Amino acid sequence: MEEIRGTEALEREILDDARKRADRIVRKAVDEAKELQAQTEQKIKAAIDALTQEYHAKQQTAEKEVRSRLPLEKMRLEIQYRDEMLRNAVAEALAKIDARLFGAWCLRGLKRQVELIRGSKATISVKGLHTAYIGEIKALFQDAGSVSIKESEAMKARGIIVEPYDNSYRISITENELVSLLLDEERGELASALFGDTP
Repeated sequence: MEEIRGTEALEREILDDARKRADRIVRKAVDEAKELQAQTEQKIKAAIDALTQEYHAKQQTAEKEVRSRLPLEKMRLEIQYRDEMLRNAVAEALAKIDARLFGAWCLRGLKRQVELIRGSKATISVKGLHTAYIGEIKALFQDAGSVSIKESEAMKARGIIVEPYDNSYRISITENELVSLLLDEERGELASALFGDTP
């Protein structure tokens, strides 16, 4: 009987010891899990902080770039707007100019190139000129059988266009060239008149 009691006591002692060891293992595992969780949370927090800082840095850089470009973009748009307004104003003014004055300007430009044209086979297209100037153009080339003159409504602008058969040159004396000429030579004065700027 005493032997049985001794065996039971030994079993209880072994079980108690096993429970204590199991508790220690569980506590250690829980502590390690908590520590690992804390480290993981710190790593996640550090990663989030790093990403947030990187995002803010990129955002600030982008904002600085946009702010630095805004004055240039504003200036570019203003110049583009003024140029378009100026071109439109000059084109509108030229559209109202007397056909004889415009024809005289075209004929003068053509006379500067007359020898080049006479020395080649070419077509002279004319649009929107007074009949008196068309007659003068025909008189300029009456002896040049290789030059043909035709009135063309297909032209985009009023004036004269000379095109040789061999495409060796092209002469354009139209409202478009007159607009460019006026803008090149008188831009400051025209801008002052239109926008009130000092030239």
